[in-house]
Amino acid sequence: MISFSRLKTGHAILLALGLWMGFQSTLLAHPFHLCVGQMKWSSENQVWEVSLRLHPQDLETAMTADLLAANCSSKVSIDESNFAELALPYFEKCFFLRRTPSAMNRNELAAILKQDAQESERKESEHKESADRSSLKWIGMEQERGWLWIHLEMSQPKLESGRQKLWISNALLLSTVNKQENTMSIQPDQRPKVSMQFRLGTEIQEMK
Repeated sequence: MISFSRLKTGHAILLALGLWMGFQSTLLAHPFHLCVGQMKWSSENQVWEVSLRLHPQDLETAMTADLLAANCSSKVSIDESNFAELALPYFEKCFFLRRTPSAMNRNELAAILKQDAQESERKESEHKESADRSSLKWIGMEQERGWLWIHLEMSQPKLESGRQKLWISNALLLSTVNKQENTMSIQPDQRPKVSMQFRLGTEIQEMK
């Protein structure tokens, strides 16, 4: 399980990164339309330990729009006691890992994901667990200097070497916040750390 105290070390680095990337947007209602996050593989627990830093107003707006699209009129607030219960399905929908055959390209995967989402809407059902797709566990949240930190654990689909590959989707806030950018620092086990950027149109990328 993620330890909040252990994550604090990375918060300062990620905050500095977010400030540097967003300095040109200071005339907006709030300075930066960024989601900065980190994923670290835990070999002990066999999960990704995830921390995401977002603007609470942006997340509330995105989740409210998502509920309205599902014919739910509830307005979301991070102060509500059931916020975690409402937030997890949104994060499951927008932020996940997906395994595919090695030959599949991004456009083919995007078409499959779109079809899956439409099918889910027709059935009015929540996302169901699949061996091809990751699942999330809510760990907690905290506020810091006007930002909201979300802490999660993410499972990883098992891959058949040489026959399958892994994709990551990070579409958080992209459909509701203009010029939203999501940056993720990814620390695999015994491999160099990598950084990935996600924008509208590039929200699905092959995992490095």
